Amino acid sequence: MKKAILIAFACAMAFCTCAAEKVRVACIGDSITYGLGLANREKESYPAQLQKMLDEKFPGKYEVRNFGNSGRGIYLDSMRGSEKRGFRHMPEHKVALAWKPDIVISNLGINDNGEYIKEYTGGRKRGQFTGDYIALLGDYRKANPKAKLFIWTKLSPLAEGQRFYRSPEPFLMQADLEEVAKRMSAVGIDMQEPLREKMDEIFARDKIHPNAEGARIISETTFKVLTGCAEAKTIKPLVTKMLHVETWLCAGQSNMQKGWGEFNATPVEKERVENELKRLDKVDIRFWDFNTGEWTKLTRGNALRKSALGVSFAIRRAETIKGQVRMLYVAAGGAPTESFLSEQTMCAIGKDGKPLYPHLAAIATNRHRLDKNKDFPCKWVAREYPRRRGNREEAYWWPVSKMYDHGIKRIKNCGIKVDGILWYQGESNATTCVAPDTALPSDYIEETLRAVVAELRGDRKIPFIMMGLPKMGRPWEPYRAAQKKVCEETGVIYVDTFGAGLGDMHDVHPRDKTVFADLAIKALVRQQAYNNKAGGE
Repeated sequence: MKKAILIAFACAMAFCTCAAEKVRVACIGDSITYGLGLANREKESYPAQLQKMLDEKFPGKYEVRNFGNSGRGIYLDSMRGSEKRGFRHMPEHKVALAWKPDIVISNLGINDNGEYIKEYTGGRKRGQFTGDYIALLGDYRKANPKAKLFIWTKLSPLAEGQRFYRSPEPFLMQADLEEVAKRMSAVGIDMQEPLREKMDEIFARDKIHPNAEGARIISETTFKVLTGCAEAKTIKPLVTKMLHVETWLCAGQSNMQKGWGEFNATPVEKERVENELKRLDKVDIRFWDFNTGEWTKLTRGNALRKSALGVSFAIRRAETIKGQVRMLYVAAGGAPTESFLSEQTMCAIGKDGKPLYPHLAAIATNRHRLDKNKDFPCKWVAREYPRRRGNREEAYWWPVSKMYDHGIKRIKNCGIKVDGILWYQGESNATTCVAPDTALPSDYIEETLRAVVAELRGDRKIPFIMMGLPKMGRPWEPYRAAQKKVCEETGVIYVDTFGAGLGDMHDVHPRDKTVFADLAIKALVRQQAYNNKAGGE
């Protein structure tokens, strides 16, 4: 409670001044900030609507000014016809600096798409966009060292029919926008999610400029970030300073999600679970759940609701190393691989400017949630799962990259050293999952597997254990074949559960997770023994 009061006080102090002087809010940006196409931009532009919202909540305390200039961007050397495109060259920039704003809100980036792709294809030096944006924001910090900076790290979506609707640039740019925010201690604003649901209506006129309703959503989103003191809500480190402890990321869908409490019905199962709890009593396992963001020491009293496969694997690993093991848990039933991938990874391109993962790029760039995404091949996930789970609230978990945003990204941002990855997923990416249940194209399957290895492991040489799909009466063989192929090519440890005879022909959720955990541990030990031998030679 004391901490909450202190945060609230800090927020109030950050956005309140004495009656003699108003808080100066400068909205810098392009035509979206300017209000191009609005019938009455003096009243309908997002800065104008933001002023009205602030006046209603804090009468007389804020002054918002619109410094938008249509067609402007970040790159200092980019041209718009015969004139410079960069906002830093504009008279609005100079007037805004002279005003010495206390708060600066920037939506720049959309007009840089055509030039930005060159940073990936060799036409521009990588990092130029980031550098020019930092220089722009630096001007405002020099004008007012106490200025608070806010930038759109996820830009306004583009509706179907707009030039860059199916292009990777807006999604690749997100990583650089987040880097700018981080380096400038700015608060990032996600403007993609609030506008995405109604984007076909909001951008109906020209597919890019919001109507008055769209401007209202932008101002409302901005208002919430400003008055909610968003900078005080950044993700905190998951652990305090301590000696490094072996840490495993355990991720996937329902066969990683389900806890021992769901496999504890028959006398045989009860005995199995009791044996696991006895082993748990003798080891020290700390469990981080992405749903709560909290660390928990696993005990008999709380372990039954945790990942059965993950916990059993961690028990065996702790017994092997004779020390504490930490688990980072990111799993949800039915979760497709796409939900674990950042949009930057899905839209990755090569030097030729072509997508490295064409299927994934198509899924990401149409900007729809998975349950509405016509490019997503698994119809069960795309249609049935969100409907069965409540359609609105539960479907919230199924936009592209949702598991990444809520779990994987948080782990990366906290800088935790991950020593290994246990991955059990595939049922939602192997087939159509509807009658007739048929295998999906091999190139799509391989894309998802390569992308998740790149996302979770990256360039680090750490163990990555991929659980193969077990036996069941579904056409999973093409997926298993792709798993083996990708694992061999990337150095990932493939656990052949099918070859070991594991699984249930009539149940997608095999109830004995101990045999899966045993197999994963054996595969890890074999790989480590091989690596040690190779290193010695």
